[in-house]
Amino acid sequence: MLATSLVDIILSTACLLVVAALGASLVRRRKEASSMRLPPGPRPLPLIGNLFDMPTKNVAPTFHQICRNYGDIVYLSVFGQSTVVIDSYDAAVELLEQRSLQTSDRPRLVMAELAGLAWEFSVEGYTPAWRRSRRTFHEFFHQGAVRQYHSTHQRETVGGAVMDTVYGIDVVDDKNRYVAIARRGAEIFGEITTPGRFLVELFPSLAGVPAWFPGAQFQRDAKAWTQELLAVKSVAFDKVVDQMARGCAPRCMAHDLMERVGKGGEQDVSKEDEEHFRDVTGIAYVAGVDTTYTLMTAFFLAMIKFPDHQRRAQAELDAVVGPDRLPDFSDRDSLSYVNAMLKECVRWHTVLPLAIPHATTHGQEYNGLRIPAGSVLLANVWAMAHDPVAYPNPDSFSPERFLKDGQLDGSVRDPLKFQFGFGRRICPGRHYALDSAFLMIASVLHVFDIKPPVGQDGTPMKVDPHINFDSALSHPDSFQCRIVPRSPGKEALVRQAH
Repeated sequence: MLATSLVDIILSTACLLVVAALGASLVRRRKEASSMRLPPGPRPLPLIGNLFDMPTKNVAPTFHQICRNYGDIVYLSVFGQSTVVIDSYDAAVELLEQRSLQTSDRPRLVMAELAGLAWEFSVEGYTPAWRRSRRTFHEFFHQGAVRQYHSTHQRETVGGAVMDTVYGIDVVDDKNRYVAIARRGAEIFGEITTPGRFLVELFPSLAGVPAWFPGAQFQRDAKAWTQELLAVKSVAFDKVVDQMARGCAPRCMAHDLMERVGKGGEQDVSKEDEEHFRDVTGIAYVAGVDTTYTLMTAFFLAMIKFPDHQRRAQAELDAVVGPDRLPDFSDRDSLSYVNAMLKECVRWHTVLPLAIPHATTHGQEYNGLRIPAGSVLLANVWAMAHDPVAYPNPDSFSPERFLKDGQLDGSVRDPLKFQFGFGRRICPGRHYALDSAFLMIASVLHVFDIKPPVGQDGTPMKVDPHINFDSALSHPDSFQCRIVPRSPGKEALVRQAH
């Protein structure tokens, strides 16, 4: 009995010592965390915090100016919601890639819920549902899978390859109703995901306010957008379902998903599976059409403003491809200047200037600074693409910055490593998008000259449209240009291809 009691006492004492040590460690860590200061930033006002420091216009450049005043990462708080703006590539890599397990969540977007955009998995939280959607998407668009779409890229125009790949729909021109639906969906997506755009994001309880209530414009917007967003994932998909019922559906992503689960007939597909397929094909559809369209718009603008680069790319194409055919993917490795031009297009015009916001699931320490759990992380990709150290004279369009001795220079920071997001949230459709953009740039330049419009007196007009940074998606305002065949032989190549 005495021995047993002695053992019990020793064990109890040891447990108490362990608990005391753990408690002391926890207290010490809390003290260390509380002693770490938040990242620098504008001085907050009582209660509202940095509400008036959050830009609503020219968003990415304004955030960059704030960071120039305070540092590579800047802290803002609005009504208690922490936001950290990440202005440097190195900080973004460490926080969003190296720590992606704890920084890959998404902030709640109340407007996405109100407008029926919650199905869009790029705004969905780091959840099992998100992982399922991403797996399905990845199956069709990983680096190996996209090779099967090369022939589609070669016969389709802007937006057409995406429509053919996802829904088997042939797009005749950019006025096609399916392209219009996708582009409108992207516009709404840009509005909803713009930081600080809607008061309901700061006060989610306002979601219950009726649409007729003064100041509830967000409710009226959400109601109007609901049907437009529903069209994104329903109109084209319904066409595939109808074609499958009639036995005439072309092979495409939507068809393959429905056939696989339905074992040859969509009547066997559960409602849950069908809704999942609508969601995943919808995001491929809207993201693919608008991203490609915006990137090619920036390309045409660059060719007008910097014609010397256009001529150099055409000289390379003439030497590699020759006069008797159009470029194809077999030419890719030999077209160093065209590949550099694609990189420069992506860098020069950032389609998603602030990427899509991340959120922390756990508090982080970065260079002695404390980032609270639940913070919204905004990666200023536009600022990274215009870093004058990485890219001297960043406002100039210069594919040569990526070349050395006529070949791609691996020592220059590749904009493709950050223009599509970071870590576990990197865009899973990037390989498809880059394939499409490469072939379109190569084909257009091989066949056409892109020139500014001319005035009534026949002289070239200046083309310098405003670049809109007011929403999450950046784009040049409308502008005109002339697209002229380089020769009758080049024009014949296009006609033969169609």
